[in-house]
Amino acid sequence: MLAALCLTSVTSAQTSQPGGAACAPATPCADDASATSTFAGVQFTAAEAAVNAVGSQSTATGFGLAWAVMILLVLALLYALIAASLVAFGRTAPVLPAGASILIPILSVIGVGIAIYLTLIETTNVKAVCGPVGDCNAVQSSPFAKLFGVLPVGLLGAVGYIAILAAWFLGRSGRGRLAQLAPVVIFGMALFGVLFSIYLTYIELFVIHAVCIWCLSSAAIMALVLTLSVGGTLDAISGE
Repeated sequence: MLAALCLTSVTSAQTSQPGGAACAPATPCADDASATSTFAGVQFTAAEAAVNAVGSQSTATGFGLAWAVMILLVLALLYALIAASLVAFGRTAPVLPAGASILIPILSVIGVGIAIYLTLIETTNVKAVCGPVGDCNAVQSSPFAKLFGVLPVGLLGAVGYIAILAAWFLGRSGRGRLAQLAPVVIFGMALFGVLFSIYLTYIELFVIHAVCIWCLSSAAIMALVLTLSVGGTLDAISGE
């Protein structure tokens, strides 16, 4: 009799909650379900935090790269202006070797490819492949992607790069006045491109608050083209 009473007490304690309600063996108790739900909630929050951290890191990396490109643009502009000022005062300006100008058509071809791709993005409203840096879709969908709300900025860049290519080949293979002025034309177009790229990079950093890796690549290319065109321009001016 006493053994049966003890067995009944033990069985009751195993199948009851602290509040006295019994739990079916195959069904978790309320406390267990709450713990499981909380654990799942913690897992979801951690995953969401990880995704947000990756996005924040991507944005921060894009902004750092944009500042680096902005510095490159300003340095290229200062170099061009200082070199021109030195020559104007009859002094010798430091320039790159003449053979370095062969990089101008190579960079221009790359620039044409980037500009055409951006033009397709701006005119067809398809999503761009941005990579892990920045948010180029946010930039391309902004009002600043089209000049005066009509002309795609990418198309303007493509025309500029093609004009630089044409001027370079004209200067290398042509003769006469136009061939002599080709380096000056390249310098002028590259100078405009650098100034416009400084404006666009400023817009990305302080107005849109998003950067486009393709736009930054084009800006860096334009800065290099301007730097490479200084020597030929000074030679053309000195020749006259």
